[in-house]
Amino acid sequence: MDFKNTWYIIERDKKFEIISHDDLMALEESTQYQMIQNYKSHHEAVKEMSRLVMQDISEVNAKINLLKKS
Repeated sequence: MDFKNTWYIIERDKKFEIISHDDLMALEESTQYQMIQNYKSHHEAVKEMSRLVMQDISEVNAKINLLKKS
């Protein structure tokens, strides 16, 4: 795999981020993050991050609807 052209979705501080391989390698060792997935293109990473955000929105909406019914 050509890591120089790889893009990553990470979760840091409860937020999704898309970062390049170089940016990932430049993170300080003390930085806490969870790597979600790596992708061959920025476009693929953006599509997946969009899906993940929409999934989170759906989950929050479901929780809100449960609270409204209470």
